[in-house]
Amino acid sequence: MSAPHAEAGLDVVVRFHDPRRLGELEQAVFSLVAQEYRPLRILLVLQRFSDEQAEAVRAALAPLLALPGAPALEILRYAAPEPADARSALVNMGFAAATGRYLALLDYDDILYPEAYRLLVGRLQATGAAIAFAGILVRRAEVHPHFLHVLAAPQPFHGRGLADLLRGNFCPIHSFVLDRSRVAPRELHFEENLTLEEDYDFLLRVCARHRADFGLLGTVIGEYFFKTDESNTLAGRSAPPPALAARAAAARAFIEGRKQLLPLSAEVQADLGLRPPEPGLTIAQFLARRAP
Repeated sequence: MSAPHAEAGLDVVVRFHDPRRLGELEQAVFSLVAQEYRPLRILLVLQRFSDEQAEAVRAALAPLLALPGAPALEILRYAAPEPADARSALVNMGFAAATGRYLALLDYDDILYPEAYRLLVGRLQATGAAIAFAGILVRRAEVHPHFLHVLAAPQPFHGRGLADLLRGNFCPIHSFVLDRSRVAPRELHFEENLTLEEDYDFLLRVCARHRADFGLLGTVIGEYFFKTDESNTLAGRSAPPPALAARAAAARAFIEGRKQLLPLSAEVQADLGLRPPEPGLTIAQFLARRAP
């Protein structure tokens, strides 16, 4: 366990890789500016942006960040040529720059409601958990060159708690906040060889070792935009391109391997109703015993 952090602040890592989607980034950042929780700092990590592109991002966000009480913004630039898809490396760069006690993630094309972080941090403080989750709605959105057309009938992600999360991911990357005083620094990283399911792998590692709180699952705190051009998800694809299908298969195999090897701590076993705890019980073994 790391030493308690002196600051009660919240760092939010936002990864951004496509300068053509600046309008969506502005929407995401606006949802952070509107957050009720303070102090808050945005760590915006850009993937291989030129100087001109980075300056365009800064200029576009300047009016939002000039609003009274707006959070601080730090722009980080990832320049290494590898990996080609650096989504996990971007997160790690943001994690390394974090200084506050609390840590969260938000992708550039999703949003949070103003009360989101106030509620999640409140749960961390009330329960002593290392990570707290809340509900997220899925909205279908048509992608147009200069805007998204958001369609009706939002649906929630379905899952009831830790056992369901160990079985399969129902918690988007912006559904949780971490308490860094309860998680060792070495645990705060994404596997950079993963470009699919990278957030699920992270959640498995954290939630197998530390207490997780799901008390806000019935409270919706934000929205995930399922793009109808399928640019941000594999869900619903009938026939993904061969290269993408291969990546998806490799990610699934990696996750299954993680479940086979990753043991559940005694504290987590107790939360799952296993008493006395069984030393070395892995996620896969736990799930096999619960199979219908």
